[in-house]
Amino acid sequence: MSDNWILIVPKRPKHIPSPDSAKAALDLLERSMPDADEIDIVQSEHVQFFDCGANLETITCPRCSANIDFCWWGETMSADYDEMLGFQLNEYRLPCCSTSASLNELIYAFHQAFGRFALSAMNPNIGKMSDDAVSKIEAVLDCNVSVVYQHI
Repeated sequence: MSDNWILIVPKRPKHIPSPDSAKAALDLLERSMPDADEIDIVQSEHVQFFDCGANLETITCPRCSANIDFCWWGETMSADYDEMLGFQLNEYRLPCCSTSASLNELIYAFHQAFGRFALSAMNPNIGKMSDDAVSKIEAVLDCNVSVVYQHI
């Protein structure tokens, strides 16, 4: 059987909300997703990658909109990751147009994100989050967020 998660990640990868804001956002998520199997706060000392799992379709250049080869992306993910420090999010020369961007700037369909903090809801049974629900989470966390729909 497969599982689905909704991951809510601050757009600034190193941002960690205050404990009170994180708890308030968790409470809001629990009220808006009462059928979820599990709702948690994920917090890490270093930047980690929140992937969309089997939902990943394409990766696109943010500069010229060309598709990015998955092999190049995988090699670059490996090069950017440090066992002791997590993802560094350095800029890399893109294979399509030779401009530079970090892995966080690439355009992922379905969306993926990098961060030290996330709210995670397992099997929330709501489909897509409404714009209103996302806005309420952003207000409580006091930051813009990315929503990752993960399917494993």
